[in-house]
Amino acid sequence: MTIRPYEYTDEKQVIQVWNKCLVKDPVSTEMFHSKILLDPNFDNDLCLVAVDGQKIVGYSLGMVRKFPYEERGMEPERAWIPVMFVHPDYQQQGIGKQLVKSLEEKFDQLEKANITLGAYSPNYFFPGPDKDAYGDSIPFFESLGYEVLGEAVGMDMVLYNFTIPDKIQEIKTNLQQEQGIQIIPFSKRYTLPLLQFLKENFPGGWVRNIRETLEKFKGEERVLLAIDHNDSIVGYCQRAIDDLEGHFGPFGVSEKLRGKKIGSVLFYEMLMDMYSRGIYHVWLAWTDKDAQRFYDRAGMKVMKRHATMKKFKK
Repeated sequence: MTIRPYEYTDEKQVIQVWNKCLVKDPVSTEMFHSKILLDPNFDNDLCLVAVDGQKIVGYSLGMVRKFPYEERGMEPERAWIPVMFVHPDYQQQGIGKQLVKSLEEKFDQLEKANITLGAYSPNYFFPGPDKDAYGDSIPFFESLGYEVLGEAVGMDMVLYNFTIPDKIQEIKTNLQQEQGIQIIPFSKRYTLPLLQFLKENFPGGWVRNIRETLEKFKGEERVLLAIDHNDSIVGYCQRAIDDLEGHFGPFGVSEKLRGKKIGSVLFYEMLMDMYSRGIYHVWLAWTDKDAQRFYDRAGMKVMKRHATMKKFKK
């Protein structure tokens, strides 16, 4: 068994083993290309396969930034392991450990002191090991010095017979009558104001999300805005950032106006808009803490539980 960098002829086998190992997170050829090979930070030297003769039995992907990521910049101390797996017939033989250690040696050479499992932006697959589907992976990574820092959950809800609660309708009416705040669909005249709003309030990946959506001319059908009496944006809500129509989020409200239930109105208005378009299932990939409680109250259920894990090199 040897470990070597990924080669283009490995693609079919890697995808086959991926789907045999990560049964709750299968990948297609298109997704493998769009999220890995075509990522601007992809580095063949950090994409490793474990090979037994001509058979691929394991895979690990490392990422470091080659290009600035919006306002986050280069994040020079950080590295990620977005995904790794070993064929079930070859587990418990130290192959996974060798794959991780091989990546860590390369990270050391690049002077990366902060290694995150999953949670890589822009093209993440999951926020960390799935507690239920791949629970054995958590003690495995702990044995290699990775720490569990918290939990992130994926949530979903069926929208059949969806209606906006009367209480939310009342809040919406009061916001408009008393404060001049209303919810409207995005239109192109708000392109620059929306980019500025996100840079000021939610810098980083959210700016990239909206830019990619607007480049596809999908803003009018995928984005809602909250505007005040001065026509200034005070909140925003988006869906289908990865072109999956039922994928909800992100959404947020200007910090100075939080607590006025603007976010609640945005959330329910977006769900009603989705329902009216024939989208009957809404889901979000990653949330935690206070945000999870918000979605709980709205009727969404936890469908996945992930451990958020990191390793801090000394």
